Formats: sequence, structure tokens, C-alpha cells
Amino acid sequence: MTQALDATQAEASKRVRRLGAPTLLGFLVVVLLLSGFAVALRNSKGALEPGSEAPDFELQTFEGEVLRLASLRGQVVVLNFWASWCLPCAAEAPELEAVWRDYRDRGVTLVGIAYTDTRPAAAAYIDRFDISYPNGMDQADRISRRYRLKGVPETLVIDRDGRIVPLTLGEGPPVDRMVGPLGGDRALSPAALRSLLDRLLEPGA
Repeated sequence: MTQALDATQAEASKRVRRLGAPTLLGFLVVVLLLSGFAVALRNSKGALEPGSEAPDFELQTFEGEVLRLASLRGQVVVLNFWASWCLPCAAEAPELEAVWRDYRDRGVTLVGIAYTDTRPAAAAYIDRFDISYPNGMDQADRISRRYRLKGVPETLVIDRDGRIVPLTLGEGPPVDRMVGPLGGDRALSPAALRSLLDRLLEPGA
């Protein structure tokens, strides 16, 4: 009986040894894949590089038109992420509309993107502030993911070559976007935004 048990245990040990190497290898592969995914995810959450090419996207506007960022090449673009439930967004909405009306005939396009919102609430927001520049819903958060959005409002300025304009806010290094409403601690004032647009519209800029 003891010999039979010993033989069974020996056979089991052989199976474990045979399976050990492939199992360990498989485990290491999974760990490496997960580590790579974690690094990619962490990198994807960082800011975009100031001066880099702005990620292209298509946006269906509330009027039913399809707007593609690449089609605006040659114009300065102010890209604003907002939501109807966002109080700071509401605070800056009138100023953004005023900028649009003053600069739309000079080669500047404002584009608004409604983030994690419902279509009725977003449409009501547009009506409330009499917003006339192109706006649309960020379907499945596709655009906000490409732009690594952290919250709303966030605003980027894109030059005529399709590159993200570096913004100097305070004493830190240039950044890729304004965070919070115009005039806030991490955003340009309305006057500073207008001054930036004037500079970007200069010949050869």
C-alpha cells in the first residue's frame, strides 16, 4: 500500500515539474502584458505635448453637420470642452461667445464639445447662452479620451498649422490647455486670450 502511494506521489511530482516551466512562463507573460498596459494607461492620462499636432476628430454638430478638425487647417481653433451641469462652464460661456463673434470673420473658429451630458440638457445650455459657434456631443467620450480630458471646462488653442499652442499660465512651464473658466488661476483672462488670438493671426505666425 505504501509503495502504491509513493508511486502515485512520484507521478504527481513529475506532472508538476512538467507543468511548472510553461505555467511560470505564462504567468510572467501575463505580468509583463499587464505592466505594459499599466504604463500605457498612465501615459495616456498625461497632458498632450504643447506644440504637438492636435489629435484629429469628427464631431456631429447640433445642426446635424459633421465637422472634422483637419478641415479647419489654416484657421486658429479654440477648442472648449464643457457640460451643462458645470457652473464654471456657464461662467465663461458669454465671454466665449463674444470672442467667437469678434473673431469669426478674422480666421478663428470656436468649437464646443459637450462632455458626459445629455442631448436635451446640452441643447438647452446652447439656447440659454445664445451660443452660435459649432457645438456637438462627445459620443462615447471618444474626443475627450483623445485629448486626455480631466474635467470641464478645459480649453485648448490650436494654430493654423494644426498644432497645440503652448500656453504660459503663471510662472510654470508652458502647458497644453487652460483648466477652469477664463480668468481663473489656470486659464488666460479674456483679454489675454484675445491678445493671443491677435498674435496667432499675424502674417507668418
